[in-house]
Amino acid sequence: MRIDQKKMRELVGRTSPYSPDELRREANVFYVGGDLPERQTIETLYDSHFQSNAALFHLTFGDEERFARAENLARLIKKNFNAYLVGRVDFCPSQKLVERAYAAGVDILDIPLHAYDHARSRECGWHLEARLRSLDSARAVFPRWSVVSSLDAGCEPAGATVAGIDALLERDIVPLVQLTAQAAALPPEQLTKVFNHLQRGWQQKRALIKPLLPLIFLVSPFAPASPKGILRGFIDSIEDRRLLAGSDLRRLLRVKEVAESYESSGL
Repeated sequence: MRIDQKKMRELVGRTSPYSPDELRREANVFYVGGDLPERQTIETLYDSHFQSNAALFHLTFGDEERFARAENLARLIKKNFNAYLVGRVDFCPSQKLVERAYAAGVDILDIPLHAYDHARSRECGWHLEARLRSLDSARAVFPRWSVVSSLDAGCEPAGATVAGIDALLERDIVPLVQLTAQAAALPPEQLTKVFNHLQRGWQQKRALIKPLLPLIFLVSPFAPASPKGILRGFIDSIEDRRLLAGSDLRRLLRVKEVAESYESSGL
């Protein structure tokens, strides 16, 4: 991958695509709000997906009180579409909620830290330590490299974002970095260093980011190093199906194991 400087400037002025009450499509990614009505949402997704297959569905959960609504949408998406499902939970979910999200069909869970700087996190009410605990709980439920945490470039010093990238990778959590409007105040060289460090960290830890590439290419300045040829695209599609089938099988076995455990306990 390479860093596209023009794309970086464009992303700084863009609003976040994540919303619990909006439905939109960008390229081959669906952004689905978890608070949307089920039937109309699935019908709209199906119509668009039928015209051109999406590679990834991104579901933004709303508040904890409305968790069940997004949970049902996750089940319907997983039942009707053969693609990766990323769930974003912008609060500190309990392990029970994490398990419910996984059982509902979420393949990759994003619990954003936003900032790794303690003062900044406290000031904005992001509860850094509590979110780190939730991320560790999610790691105990989801397969390796299937837990993600997003950091917002520009909302804290670049050095803090770099430290956050390293801390997440040490926990086997995939760090993602998205640009915010505040990033406009940072010199482009600093932003470039952050994204270079991010890519280097992925490579050194051999983080599995392939399922996330459609999203990464939309929310960050990364771009493919070169266009895919027909053969490369075909091989990648076969590999994507293999990874997705493995993810679904692991979930099936995990859910079955938990159900049998409850049954043996008389619950």
